[in-house]
Amino acid sequence: MIDPNRAVALLEARDAGVFSERLLDAAHSASGIAELFAYRIGDGAPETLASSSDLGDVAERAGAYARRFHRSDPAVIARMNAQPDTGFMCRIPAESIELGAYRKLCFEQPRFSEKICFGWRAPQHSLVVTFYHRHQHEPDLAQLGALAQIAITALTRLTQQRDEEQSLVQQVEARLAASHPRLSLRERQISARSLAGHTARQIAGELGLGHGTVLTYRQRSYQKLGVSKSSDMLAAIMS
Repeated sequence: MIDPNRAVALLEARDAGVFSERLLDAAHSASGIAELFAYRIGDGAPETLASSSDLGDVAERAGAYARRFHRSDPAVIARMNAQPDTGFMCRIPAESIELGAYRKLCFEQPRFSEKICFGWRAPQHSLVVTFYHRHQHEPDLAQLGALAQIAITALTRLTQQRDEEQSLVQQVEARLAASHPRLSLRERQISARSLAGHTARQIAGELGLGHGTVLTYRQRSYQKLGVSKSSDMLAAIMS
């Protein structure tokens, strides 16, 4: 069984980075897992939801998988064969990866012997949690499966919250464009996210900007809206 305190910590995580670290810690304790990668995928490229590792360069591996390697992943077969609203699981040894660049970057260089995938196929997309390990001992599949179930539940909640936030941000951006055309695109983006409760550092990460740049754009938007802080922004937008 999974430690219930670890399960609660996973379900209560509200930040993707914190969730990733807690999930890896639980998977490492349960079965010696050294790296994990979780994503949501529909018809296009996968969207990274969680990524954490005991090793370096995990962001490079996750990014390369999302951009280039997901089509060559044997896990696609298990995912596509699953009926909607059902789960699936597969074990993929390193030697079964036919694409050389994929095998080298994601298995041989970090010395992973296999990856173990657990997923849930919904009608419009699938959520997949992947655990990577080395041949130090046989992984406990029962514990990993239980942990994956908890993780997929937590990720479902996190993605629903994020989708709702993104919908709110888009609505506010559209209202700003209509009611305050003096604002630039960046100023609208940053104002909308500030209103949604995102910090300057979060906005910087979301938009690929420097922290100082976000503060500069936000201050400009405040001046154009005639406010001095984000809490006054709602009244300015609704007016």
